[in-house]
Amino acid sequence: MIWQLVAKLVTGEAGVYVARMRRLVVLYIIMAVFALMMIAYLMTALYVWVASLYSPLAAALGFAAVFFVLVLVTWILTVIVRRPPRKRADDRLQRDIASIAGVAALSNAPLLFQSARRNKKLLLVPVAGAVGWALWRAIESFRTRGSSDL
Repeated sequence: MIWQLVAKLVTGEAGVYVARMRRLVVLYIIMAVFALMMIAYLMTALYVWVASLYSPLAAALGFAAVFFVLVLVTWILTVIVRRPPRKRADDRLQRDIASIAGVAALSNAPLLFQSARRNKKLLLVPVAGAVGWALWRAIESFRTRGSSDL
């Protein structure tokens, strides 16, 4: 779109191009107004239908709850977006490092399987780790369950 404007400036037809863009902007604004009206009527129809199924009070409370959840989600998204760019860059860096580590692990998987095929004792390390983790989880759940009975 910007290149079209540059081309029109060079050929001397920029006035025609800008006038056409103004008409398009006006038409897009009119479409947006009609879309908002359509959404309002659809929401009204949905409310009337839900009110006929349950009751007007239950429908109003349900709509209020749904919109409250939407407000909370929007608020959480604004908090995330308002984070400093440095923090967002750090998060992106951590995601990139994790993806690179995943790719490195997958690219080395055939080598690991080949060495495990040669030396079967190497398989004991992850098995022992999994068993140890499972035992630790079982003991911790037993402790928390036992302490809540007191």
